[in-house]
Amino acid sequence: MGLFDFLKTKDTVPYEKIYEELNAFTEASLAMPKMNNPFLLDDKSKHPMIFGYFTGVMDYITKAYQLNEKDKLKIYTQYLSKNFTDNDEEDTKALVKYSADIRETDEGCHYALRGKLAMKKWVAGGPMAAYAPMGLVKILND
Repeated sequence: MGLFDFLKTKDTVPYEKIYEELNAFTEASLAMPKMNNPFLLDDKSKHPMIFGYFTGVMDYITKAYQLNEKDKLKIYTQYLSKNFTDNDEEDTKALVKYSADIRETDEGCHYALRGKLAMKKWVAGGPMAAYAPMGLVKILND
């Protein structure tokens, strides 16, 4: 494998497709909880559940698209920026760190697993796919 072969494979990450999947799933996952509580994201006591869940969603995407750490970080940063921080660079950096810190807890790992399984169901399609985003509301109601 030559140098140019390596460079060719780096261009195969379908960023737009990944962003579309993540954004659609996030929108669907947050729809019901936000209807019940429009200030959901302001409630810091819910942040470990929410961001633990979405780190699991990103775990699924990482494995499904065989992303390396650099691509994973790039996608996750853009995803958080668009969906949670209104493109605020400092808030996004803090949220990336917060997400990584949550992953280090047992509770965060549990939420991540639930997010990963929900995304897997969503992508698989079929009759259960429509219910997959309800995984977040189940966590929040437990």
